[in-house]
Amino acid sequence: MKTMGDLLGGLRQFSSMDCTREAASEILGQGVREVSVHARSNEESVVLIRLEREIFLEVRYYLNPGLLGTYDDCEFGIRLATDLRSLVRYNVFYSPYIHGQGYMRIALGEVDNPLMKKVLDEFYLPRLKAVYKPLILRFKGFFSRDYFGIEAGTDRAQLYYSSVRARREEMDADLLEVVARLNDLEALLSEGEVRHKLAELDMQMSVLPSVIWI
Repeated sequence: MKTMGDLLGGLRQFSSMDCTREAASEILGQGVREVSVHARSNEESVVLIRLEREIFLEVRYYLNPGLLGTYDDCEFGIRLATDLRSLVRYNVFYSPYIHGQGYMRIALGEVDNPLMKKVLDEFYLPRLKAVYKPLILRFKGFFSRDYFGIEAGTDRAQLYYSSVRARREEMDADLLEVVARLNDLEALLSEGEVRHKLAELDMQMSVLPSVIWI
């Protein structure tokens, strides 16, 4: 498989098989460590395929009869697990171009406590942006609207590439280049200075009074 579109085609073929690890290995042509199927509803199912080197494919199959046999019945995302953790859940990504200019976006996890939300918006968010701002251009994709991002929380963190769907430019992205960019970003986020700044920000949040976290 050369392109992300080739991989999308293979995953569509996989949906007609028995969704086992052996079937996934046959389709993908590489070592598959685990396959798990999650039924979401009568209209959608999600299959998580864990590959070697902690690369994951999150595949969504749309079960609407009108979509069967079309490329619109499937989309997937490719992710790379990293050992980064964060006390505050966040998603940082390079937003698609607007007026010829790309920019960084950060989405924080939902918070019910008004005081905690104020602390996150006024204290945490500006400092998190300051850490990622020098790095964010590395997160842009290969075309005008594709991009890379990172989701981090207390239990896991993953780098990801924008979802691949039919008739989207991501289909033309070179598969090896996407994986290489994910690995480059993981190495970038493992650098001592970056980890130190993120760990320091986490420590500052951890000393907040417990009532704020409730």
